[in-house]
Amino acid sequence: MQKRREFGFTGTVERLKLQDIIQMACIAGTTSTIAAFRGNQKGYLYISHGHAVHASAAGLTGQEALNELISWSGGTFDLRWGIPQNLPKTLAGTHDALLLEATRVLDERSSRDEEDDSTRNGRVELSRDSAAAVLELIYARRRKERWFARTQKIVVCVAAVALVISGLYFTSRGDLLRGGLLGQFLPLFKGSGPRTAAKSYGSPVRVDGGEFFFQDGERRTLPAFDIDPTEVTIAQYAEFLAAVGLSTEYDHPSQTVNKGHSNPKWIRLYEAAVAGRDYEGTHLTVNDPAVYVDWYDAWAYAQWKRRRLPTEEEWEKAARGTDGRRFPWGSEEKHGAANIYEGDAAKKWSEPTAYPLDRSVYGVYDMAGNVSEWTATIDPTSGQPVIRGCNFGNSSADITRRVLNQPATTQSDRIGFRTVGSL
Repeated sequence: MQKRREFGFTGTVERLKLQDIIQMACIAGTTSTIAAFRGNQKGYLYISHGHAVHASAAGLTGQEALNELISWSGGTFDLRWGIPQNLPKTLAGTHDALLLEATRVLDERSSRDEEDDSTRNGRVELSRDSAAAVLELIYARRRKERWFARTQKIVVCVAAVALVISGLYFTSRGDLLRGGLLGQFLPLFKGSGPRTAAKSYGSPVRVDGGEFFFQDGERRTLPAFDIDPTEVTIAQYAEFLAAVGLSTEYDHPSQTVNKGHSNPKWIRLYEAAVAGRDYEGTHLTVNDPAVYVDWYDAWAYAQWKRRRLPTEEEWEKAARGTDGRRFPWGSEEKHGAANIYEGDAAKKWSEPTAYPLDRSVYGVYDMAGNVSEWTATIDPTSGQPVIRGCNFGNSSADITRRVLNQPATTQSDRIGFRTVGSL
C-alpha cells in the first residue's frame, strides 16, 4: 500500500499549514516568534500583540519574506514567546490581508497539482496535542483580556482620585504654579527625543566590466558587478540583527564560536540613532553608516543579503572609474567635497548624499570620506583584510588609500562597509 504524502509543519501543533499557525498566534493576541525550518532554510515571523510586524527568510524581509515562508509546503516550526527588542517594522495590516497577499503571490508563481489543491482546500485536521495547543492559546487570550479589564478599572479609579486630590492641592497653592513648577515637570512628558525614519537610497548600481587603473597606474580587468550606492546604514544593520537573531548560518567559517554580531558599542550607537540623540558629539540618525562592526560582522551581513563584500579591486574601480582619477570629482583635492578632517575634530559621521561631490562616476557615494570600508581581500603579508577609502579622521580624500594592518576583529567608529553582487 502506497504511503500517503503528508503536508504541513510539525512543532507545537502537528500537521498544520504555516498560515494556520500564523492565524492562531495572531487571533490569540500573542507576542511571539514563529521560527520555521525546511531543510537548511530558516525563516522567522515576529508577532506583537496579535499583529505581524516583521518577517525574514532567505535574505528577504517584510511581505516578500512572508511570501517565501508561505510557499514552503512543509517542515518544522517553533513557537517562542516574546520578540527581540528594537525590531524593525516591515509588515503592516491585518494578518488576514498579509496572508491573502502571500497566497496570491504563491498562486502566481506556479500552478498547483491536484494533490496540492486538495491539501490547500481541505479541512485542517488537528491531533489531540494540536487541539490542546490551540485551546491553550484561546484560554490564554481570554485570561489576558479579563485581567486587563480588571486592571484598567482599578487604574482609572486610582487616576481619578489622584487627579481630584492634585487639583485641590494646586488650587490651594497657586504660588507653585506661578513659580514655574509645571514648567519644570512638563518636559518629562515629552519623550526622549525625535524618532528618525530609515531612508532608501536606491538599488545597487552597475559597474561595467573591463579595464581600469589600479593604484599607481597598473591596468587590471574585472567582470561586471553591482555595488551598493551607499555604505550600509545603522537601520539596515539593525534589520539584519533582528532577522538572524542567534542564528549562525551566515557566519564566516573562521569566526569565533558564540561571537555574535552585536557588541556594547554598537548597541549604544543604535540606541542614540533611533532616538535621534547626539553620540560622541555628533547628531545621529539611523541613516548614518553602521560602524563598530568588524570584518566578520560585515561578511555575515553580506551573506544574509545574498551578496558579498567587494574585493579591493572592485571597490577601487567603483570609486575611481576607468580614467585613474584620485578623487571622485577629479584629480585635485577640493575643500568641503568629502567628509574628512578639515579642522573640526568633533565632526564625525554623515548621512549618505550629504556630500554630493563625493559621488563616483557610477553614482556611488562616500568612497572618499565618511568612513573607511572593509573589503573581501586579505593582504598576503599581514594576513588581515584590506580596508579601503578615507574617513572623517583623515586629512586627505585620496581614494587610493589602503590600510593593511587592522585585525579582522577591529570594531572602529571609522570603519563601515558596503556589499556587491556578481552579474
